[in-house]
Amino acid sequence: MKKVKRIGVIYDPLNISASLLVRGGSLSQTHCAERSEFVPDRELTPLVIVPQVYIQDPNGVLTSGYVRLSGVLWYALPKDIADTIVDESYLSKELAQYVITAGTQGYSVAEDGTLTVSTNVPYLSPVVLVFTGNYADPRDGKILRIHATATLSTSSVVLPATLSLDKPASWGFNPISDSGTRSVVATLRIGGVVPDAAYKVRYWWYKVEGGVESLIDEGEDLFYESGQNSNTLTIDPRYIDGAMHLICKAEYVLAAESLPNSPTAECLTAETVIARRYPNYDFENFVHGGVDVAAGAEVVKNECVVTIGREVLEHPAEHFTIRWSIKRAVYGAEWQHLGFGESIYIPADEFADGADVGLEVEEFAALGAMADGDTVLCDSNAVITF
Repeated sequence: MKKVKRIGVIYDPLNISASLLVRGGSLSQTHCAERSEFVPDRELTPLVIVPQVYIQDPNGVLTSGYVRLSGVLWYALPKDIADTIVDESYLSKELAQYVITAGTQGYSVAEDGTLTVSTNVPYLSPVVLVFTGNYADPRDGKILRIHATATLSTSSVVLPATLSLDKPASWGFNPISDSGTRSVVATLRIGGVVPDAAYKVRYWWYKVEGGVESLIDEGEDLFYESGQNSNTLTIDPRYIDGAMHLICKAEYVLAAESLPNSPTAECLTAETVIARRYPNYDFENFVHGGVDVAAGAEVVKNECVVTIGREVLEHPAEHFTIRWSIKRAVYGAEWQHLGFGESIYIPADEFADGADVGLEVEEFAALGAMADGDTVLCDSNAVITF
């Protein structure tokens, strides 16, 4: 009688590390609902995942390194389904409906197991990718099932629609050095970009005077040039007396919808203030020949000199009303008006007993309508301004 006893070598389990390397794209995305846009968009930039399996033999029989697997499969599981699989049953009981095959839209698997994802994952619908494969342990021939997972997720980015102007909160118009009209351009952005033909947009321009807001009117507002109901308002600042508070309001809808006839309480708004303002200046009376008049002089020339900073204004009468007056050095004398202009010639005998010459400089007011009493004067239905 023969007695047999099987004798074999027992090997320690292999140390196995499975990883999924992202070689292109990203596991996470953001979605802008306003633009229906994914970032990154996997239809343009696919996600490429390369599985890698590294083994290390504690007994030293096998050389440590990366190995290739057989029977490679990829699954794309809805996260709620993946969460129910707590015992790794998909390693032995395949969920056939979620296996990625050649017919699975948005996914493709290369011969080496590389997965390419060209589909976008909707917000609140994450997908769990599961990689599985077999490795035959050369030491004893046992088949080892190896797996790794990665989650595709999308977060929502809410970028509200905005309205902005190409002018700062306040800006100025210098009547001395500035000329011509000025334009204020409004830009509406939906989700951070200017809307395309998928949207319709309407604009309204308002002014605020004395705390009262009113629609800018072509017939009443002399500063208005063009642009009502468009995104660009053109004005002539010469007609602005002091400062003007401007407000742009905008509404937008999808191309198939109808825009309101007037802005609603939820409309987008943007504001700016333009001020027609003279720069800081100084003026003085320059007396030709000096204040000590020679006995043989016949006239004394007095000239108004206006300076802005260190520069002398060439023609101050183009921007100021210049008044001259005189007060003789006698008891009870009063100021007497002499005239207007950048310079004036005063007879020398006016200063025989001494006299004071007065100079007044007054800024030009904003342009306005010419009127005869309460009647505004017009020419060919256009308001005459001065």
